[in-house]
Amino acid sequence: MEKYEMPQAMLSVNVEAVSIETKGSHSGVFKIKNTGGDILKGRILSRCAGLVFEPAEWVGNSAEISYTFSAAVAGLGIGETIESKFYITSNGGEVEIPFSAKLTKVSITTADGYTIANIVDFYEYSLTHPTQARRIFTDSEFFVLLMSLGYKYMEVYESLHKDANRERAMDNFFILSGLKGRTTISIDKANDKNDKNPQIIEFTQKPNSTDMLHGHFQVRKSDKGYAEAPLHTNAPWLTLSSGKLTAADFDEEFISTVNFSIDPTKIGGGFARERIIIGVEEDGNIIEIVYRRLPPFSLRLNRDTYRYADRGTIEVVNNTGGNMHINVFCPENYIKFYTQSISVGARGELGFEVKLSAFMSAQMLFRKLPFMKTTIEVKATRGTQTYKKTLPITVGEW
Repeated sequence: MEKYEMPQAMLSVNVEAVSIETKGSHSGVFKIKNTGGDILKGRILSRCAGLVFEPAEWVGNSAEISYTFSAAVAGLGIGETIESKFYITSNGGEVEIPFSAKLTKVSITTADGYTIANIVDFYEYSLTHPTQARRIFTDSEFFVLLMSLGYKYMEVYESLHKDANRERAMDNFFILSGLKGRTTISIDKANDKNDKNPQIIEFTQKPNSTDMLHGHFQVRKSDKGYAEAPLHTNAPWLTLSSGKLTAADFDEEFISTVNFSIDPTKIGGGFARERIIIGVEEDGNIIEIVYRRLPPFSLRLNRDTYRYADRGTIEVVNNTGGNMHINVFCPENYIKFYTQSISVGARGELGFEVKLSAFMSAQMLFRKLPFMKTTIEVKATRGTQTYKKTLPITVGEW
């Protein structure tokens, strides 16, 4: 009987060469078959850095081999080409496959046709398409673009793109990349019509009023960048419309309006002052809210001092909103009032003259007193309420 011999395995590969162009990494497949007998088995050897195969070894009469090439691992620069080979060895023969790879310039083409080829392009795109840019920022394509550009802060980028607050992450990315400065906020001074200090807002209220008071101030952001600033205040009588400003609170002119209200019933006494700190105190962004409750009435002499033969007036301002009866008295008889009682609505005046008697004039000359001081006592009555004030007055020879 003639001896039977098993046909030998024979290696067949469906590619003769692999040539690729990539923007950073590339994957592909080829197939291996046994066109002979026996069972085909073998392995793949790569002579090219960055080129790997899966599986690198196989047993079977057919296999699909996946390959991946990384330009970064191969050290390939943009526009450069690498020429190499890989070998497939088996019990059915050996095949040498030429391999070439060219690294082309990486770019991202957006849905609206904008091409992003570098970080500057991405920054400019983010200014006009912020929502779309936030999506690109976390996409794998953007990661590949940064790798191809040799971005030196890749570890920081990987940390930033995990931040759930995309606006903040992108703003920090652009600052890190040197494309913008840190976004700042400041108290807006555009409405400073009277050249007053815009950081002080004052309120006055009638003595018996308990009505809520309302006001606002504006905060300006330096640019389109991300900003987040807490608003600090501790006064129970002061309520803010917001406890924190974020980028969404600013309009197209980078202005945000903060409203506040004052509850006078929570203020003891006639004066209160509170600071609102915007962001951190070191930035100097502080608004002072000053509240004053007007006294029932106020008095003012028309002059600081009077001669021994002079005339003057006492101005009375009534802050209560109703009529008030005013009575005046001076214990010294050289102050003589034209009338000692008047009714005052909003404002009134009481006239007087300084007139020394002959005896007092001689006494002054004998004592050589250059001036004298006394007081004018004022009593104001409104309904069942009575208020009293004392007004000092100085007379002499000047």
